[in-house]
Amino acid sequence: MFASRFFVSFLAFTALSVSATPVEVEERQTADLSSILAVVSVLQGKTQAILPEINSLVSSGSASEDTLTPLISGLVSSLTTASSSLSSIGSVGTTSSGSASEVASAIAPIVSEITSTLGGAQTAVPGLSTVIAGFGLDAALNQVLTGLEVLVAGVLNVVSTL
Repeated sequence: MFASRFFVSFLAFTALSVSATPVEVEERQTADLSSILAVVSVLQGKTQAILPEINSLVSSGSASEDTLTPLISGLVSSLTTASSSLSSIGSVGTTSSGSASEVASAIAPIVSEITSTLGGAQTAVPGLSTVIAGFGLDAALNQVLTGLEVLVAGVLNVVSTL
């Protein structure tokens, strides 16, 4: 009987001490819009190195699944890196300079160039769409755009109008 009272008291004390234990909360620093634009700028630099190679292969007639696969893989890798960089930013301060239209103006040409380049490559190389789908290019691009929308509300609405 004494043991049951002791056990119940012990459980009650344990429950209170566990619930009273402070939990460390990770504080995310508020970033400036320039951090987002820097990520977009790096992505633009990487795509400007990859997409002209794809266009060159298509225009010369030497594009094939074998020649385009490493380039598409590099493009997906660049998009994935940009998405990871955006997710590590955290949040953007409300006092930051710039706006959704500034971010949209930076990302829209990249999306447009990716779309037109890969559209031309798919026309030139039948079956390339399965390679593109296999690497998850659509998902990677979606992650970048979603990451931008999370950080800068309304950016996708502005991109769609450009």
